[in-house]
Amino acid sequence: MENKIEGVIFDFNGTLFFDSDKHKKAWKKFSTEIRSYPFSDEEILKNVFGHTNRAILEYLVQKEIANEQLNDYALRKEHYYRQSCLLDPANLKLVDGAIELFEYLQTNNIKKTIATASEITNVKFFNDQFGLDRWFDINKIVFDDWKIAGKPAPDMFLKAAENIGVNPSNCIVFEDSATGITAAKNAGISKVIIIDPSAEKSKFLNHPDVDQVIPDFTKFNYIHYF
Repeated sequence: MENKIEGVIFDFNGTLFFDSDKHKKAWKKFSTEIRSYPFSDEEILKNVFGHTNRAILEYLVQKEIANEQLNDYALRKEHYYRQSCLLDPANLKLVDGAIELFEYLQTNNIKKTIATASEITNVKFFNDQFGLDRWFDINKIVFDDWKIAGKPAPDMFLKAAENIGVNPSNCIVFEDSATGITAAKNAGISKVIIIDPSAEKSKFLNHPDVDQVIPDFTKFNYIHYF
């Protein structure tokens, strides 16, 4: 018998907000400033997407970074990222079907939160732009605070489940990255659903730890899971 789904945990970047191009642009610009050449696309796939700022920046400079330096670097990179978002207002929106899903969860008293590799300034930015506090308790969102282990460690999802008072085995996770899938598996999450605009050609279609791949939330079958 399958576990009853009582909670939903959303990744944010690339899952609720299609912004991979903005992060890629910002990281390439920042990398050029720091080491005189940009991240390659291969580096971004392997060492950026799904990782915390500390992990990315320490990869970039090839050494451990003190918190003060980490803060300075992170603020600079995220400033470039937010600038890029604001310069593209047509695409500064939640993924199709996300709001309808939030409303469904709200109406049916299904607990929910977000677990994101973004740091606090971006979480505040997302709330300002999208009004996340209409559906989420902002204090229960798990983000990169430089202390919690990033994905693929299970810590973010374990903390998110704890914050909403649901056993991980009774949670669905929406993700878009390989590190997120591994983190969910390591946390004992019941179901992992991948959001991928190219769903029919997704590299995660036959992944053993993925239950479904969908292009956006309009294709999510609420009744099947709840």
